[in-house]
Amino acid sequence: MAKDHPTPPASGRSPGQGRISDFSHIAHRYDSTRNLPRDQLAACYHRLIQAGLIPKSGRILDAGCGTGQASLPLAALGYQVLGIDISGDMTSLAQSKMHPTWRAEYIVGDVRSIQAEDRSFDAAVVSKLFQHVEDWRQVCRELIRVTRPGAHIIQVNERGAFGNEVRCYFSQTADELGFNGRYAGLSPHSDGDGELAAFMRSQGCRPLTIDMPDLRWDISVSYGAALNQIRERLFAEFWHLPKSAYQAALTSTQAWIETQPHGADTVQQLAPYLDVKIFRTPASG
Repeated sequence: MAKDHPTPPASGRSPGQGRISDFSHIAHRYDSTRNLPRDQLAACYHRLIQAGLIPKSGRILDAGCGTGQASLPLAALGYQVLGIDISGDMTSLAQSKMHPTWRAEYIVGDVRSIQAEDRSFDAAVVSKLFQHVEDWRQVCRELIRVTRPGAHIIQVNERGAFGNEVRCYFSQTADELGFNGRYAGLSPHSDGDGELAAFMRSQGCRPLTIDMPDLRWDISVSYGAALNQIRERLFAEFWHLPKSAYQAALTSTQAWIETQPHGADTVQQLAPYLDVKIFRTPASG
């Protein structure tokens, strides 16, 4: 774990559209370090179906699908799913999880220019998408375009899964070195949710408040494991730090860990939960 790791190919670029995070180089580690529990997602979707926010059948888009965590539970419920992601390594992993009877396809695609006809999906789901695309407004426009009028764009994120003290210390050190605003798109640490809601309103969408406080789970992480994840450059938030700044923040964080009573063996308990935000697309006419 102490070996140097090369700076990852952190983003793709399309003319005039800015950065978009490409997770290809950590695809093999993605599911082991980020987890949307399928049982919690299934419970979430059942409630949304009962509330009429997801139709009982139809075609659903998973934009920025990654390894398919957000949409595989929908495929298991019988929906026709199309997942798109800029990383072929990620979509290949998503496709490998498919049950033979499910109607889902995971393909390489750019969420800023979705290759689908207008109004061709009955709903769309996204997870941790807008923080990884610089031109996130264009993504919103595309999601509205391909989703039928009056349907819903559903954002499902986990909150509290990555706020361990080691990562917080590393982030604070990066801030002190002058490297804040590290996300390609909307920051989940500031008023990104408010900015997203305001833009969606400007496009004629209606934000809906959904509260599911019981959909939470428990995880634990040692300080040593959390530091190793940062050392391995697993988090897109930090990919654009220069190597010298990254190493300086890493050295400072390791020194801080060594001052703790149990050092790298310190274990922190976290209680992540699902955060669901929904936007109803403009009605036809």
